[in-house]
Amino acid sequence: MFLGVGRRGTSFAVLSLYCATSVLLFGWALWPHPGRGTVGLIPDPEIFIWSLAWWAHALTTFMNPFVTNVVYYPTGVNLMWTASGQGLALVLIPLTLLVGPTAAYNIAMLLLPGLGAWTAFRLCRYLSGSTWGSIVGGYLFGFSGYVVAHVYGGDLNLCLFLAPLAALAVLRYLRGDLRARGLVWRLGLILAFQYTISTELALTMTLAIAAGLLIGLAVVPRRRREIVSALPVIVGAYAVAALLAAPFIVYTLKGYESGTFVNDPNDDLLNFVIPTRLIAAGGSTFAATTGHFATTIVDSDLYIGIPTLAIIGLYGWRRRQDAAARFLIVSFLIACLFALGSPLRIDGHRFFELPWGLLARLPLIPNAIPGRLAEYVSLSAAVAVSLWIASAAGRFLARPVVLPVLALASILPATWNLSFVSHPPRPAFFSQKIYKICIPRGETLLVFPYARFGDSMLYQAESGFWFKLSEGNLGRDTYPPSFVFADPTVTALQFYYYGPGPRPTMAALKIYAKRRHVDRVVTLQTSPYPSGVQMHAFGPLQVLGGVLVAPACGYNSLAGDTRRIPGQ
Repeated sequence: MFLGVGRRGTSFAVLSLYCATSVLLFGWALWPHPGRGTVGLIPDPEIFIWSLAWWAHALTTFMNPFVTNVVYYPTGVNLMWTASGQGLALVLIPLTLLVGPTAAYNIAMLLLPGLGAWTAFRLCRYLSGSTWGSIVGGYLFGFSGYVVAHVYGGDLNLCLFLAPLAALAVLRYLRGDLRARGLVWRLGLILAFQYTISTELALTMTLAIAAGLLIGLAVVPRRRREIVSALPVIVGAYAVAALLAAPFIVYTLKGYESGTFVNDPNDDLLNFVIPTRLIAAGGSTFAATTGHFATTIVDSDLYIGIPTLAIIGLYGWRRRQDAAARFLIVSFLIACLFALGSPLRIDGHRFFELPWGLLARLPLIPNAIPGRLAEYVSLSAAVAVSLWIASAAGRFLARPVVLPVLALASILPATWNLSFVSHPPRPAFFSQKIYKICIPRGETLLVFPYARFGDSMLYQAESGFWFKLSEGNLGRDTYPPSFVFADPTVTALQFYYYGPGPRPTMAALKIYAKRRHVDRVVTLQTSPYPSGVQMHAFGPLQVLGGVLVAPACGYNSLAGDTRRIPGQ
């Protein structure tokens, strides 16, 4: 078996429980039409819906899936420089072809928290031997404040099911339960898959592995020989990972661009104990405090909860003479320290610089958001809780119940008060495939609202790439610089569509359309810009299926396409 842990029936039952819990918590608002709404806050879900559709389309039509110009036309984009979860899109191709990209995305978003909880359960059970403690620990990881925040954000690529597997493989080797060859191929597979999903999380996983080995050398002296022996084996695992992920690595290097491509939001120390309104225990009670956080509600993801912290404290104190417990507590504290980023913020106030500021001076590190290390804060906490439950006696039962139940309740998401499901507008022009009788296949559209302010990539994905787009939304911070900054009109639309600067004039849009080989301009009837009057600048206007089209169906395109659809 992949990880060598027995009791398969219990394991499968726990996996089913976690997945059912995730579907009930986050997916109830999707029914009865799971292919219409999207789990998560628009616009990020549409990036991943598009990615699922693109990989299925590209590989079934024998196209290169790593680069495309169906968005950002004609410049195109190297998809390894976008946060679009390519590896997940690859493995989900059968599901995407079966149910469509939107439903496939929703299914993945609903099941991945459960899968993450289950892999953490496997790690906890290996270390603690307690089924009850491992169920609690798995839930604390798979449904942590980090996960809740990023489910709300629709961040499919930030799924967390691989970190517990990596930790389990390394620990099994250090304990003598796994040979070097077993660690090489297991960890190699994990690292390769993580790289294909998110280069950022692959980087933070590497930092976590390095930190874990250093902490182990410092606080677990009786395991130093095993830790040192693991170093060449782990290097071998990285070599296997590089081989397995070679095409992804090649296109990362091929499109290499220097600089920093992510914002660096600094989390607030109070967020460890004060939840945002995404958590039921918080609601609007702490709005005045959370409003001071420098991060958005999606990036305020450090919340652990007082009951969990109390358990960690009890565990650390009770097992303070145990080297393994010291390793776990030190790992938890260091992960907390680095997840805060730099500088230290408390209630929104900036204090002194933290060690992350020094680390961020190294190459590549600035492109990892420090808050991503909350994954390892949650994992350390989950393991500590499971170990405490396994070693502590309950007042009335064999194992403690009250504090674990409080810990579970403290992170329950407020999905009944706050919608975790978005409902993007779908005008009949796109949803009822009216575009097929209006637009010849392969034409390039300029769709308003523009790029990340609208839903054009969703329409393109659900159309099976019937048309190209002269814009795109593959991440605010990972757009192709050669596309955005080479044209002041694009820059204005990309960043200031809703202000504060003036919107581009129709003359500027006509120049844009010429440069980008746009065939037709399409704007939703509900969009105030460009208005119906302004749309006449692009030729004969037609109102059709909730959109305005210019030039109208049956007329030559702006780029001179004279093709006609039969019947026009």
